[in-house]
Amino acid sequence: MGYPGSISKTFVVSASAAATATPSGASFNKITVGGAGNILVKGSGILTYVDIDAASDTNVVKYINPDTGVAFPGVVDGGEDDLANGKVAGYYEFVSTIEQSLAVVAGQVLEGDFTSVKLPSSSAASGVVAYTH
Repeated sequence: MGYPGSISKTFVVSASAAATATPSGASFNKITVGGAGNILVKGSGILTYVDIDAASDTNVVKYINPDTGVAFPGVVDGGEDDLANGKVAGYYEFVSTIEQSLAVVAGQVLEGDFTSVKLPSSSAASGVVAYTH
């Protein structure tokens, strides 16, 4: 019997390919990066620091409201209130179905619950390998 945290599949992400999606029922739990640049990912538990109160209505909907556990709605009742007004700047989780760009450095290992990984052709990042569990 293998160690429960062992890797079961390895995927090499190519800049010329569309997003590399995980096999059904799996997720990438680690991503290693050979060169610095940007990668595009989808998944849960991806947080970024944002001044959510100052975010536009089109951007605020990309984040999860920690009070409700669901995405912030955009404009409510036709007004300016996007329910993020008055919230403090801090780390907010991205909605898991929205592709996010992450800046990476050479040799970086990202751990998480990723459902898709893409290396944009415009990125200098290279040698991206994703592992499933």
